[in-house]
Amino acid sequence: MDSATEKGYIEAVSKGDEQAFESLFLHYFPRIKGFICGILQNEEEAEDISQDIFVSMWQNKDRLTGIENLNAYLFRMAKNTVFRHIERSLLFRDYQQQQAERSSFSSANNETIEEEIYAKELEYLISVAVEKMPSQRKQIYKMSRMEGLSNDEIAERLVISKRTVENHLTLALADIRKLIGFFILIFF
Repeated sequence: MDSATEKGYIEAVSKGDEQAFESLFLHYFPRIKGFICGILQNEEEAEDISQDIFVSMWQNKDRLTGIENLNAYLFRMAKNTVFRHIERSLLFRDYQQQQAERSSFSSANNETIEEEIYAKELEYLISVAVEKMPSQRKQIYKMSRMEGLSNDEIAERLVISKRTVENHLTLALADIRKLIGFFILIFF
């Protein structure tokens, strides 16, 4: 969609034109949903969040006239909404874990419980990072870290060079560090 057409749609939507809104929705919804699904790896949640974004856009249509780039605006909304969703999910999960741990370990040290929660969150983030890896990198990482195989054993089993195994492990660890660092920046 070119910029002039988009501006015309934005102007029309800001005045309450439902057909213009539908056109923007049909154009942008699949992209926004795909973006969110790529982050959450859950199509149902991605669809719900995407719909919420467009509902919010319609409810705040009078504010749309100041938007220069609707694509950037929608993706920024999507990113912020996903981060809030993840934060709420983590907080809810933490709350549930804390309640469960309090009921079973009422006399346990609070620091120990907190450390366990952080360890579980870290484990979850690592599993998310691993699942997003390309298949060969994921396989090599799992063989190394979960099965405890050496680089030579992995290279032999997969019929690839030891250097390729090392490169994949280096990239896998970089992926994990990047995701963990990203979430630490956002949530702490």
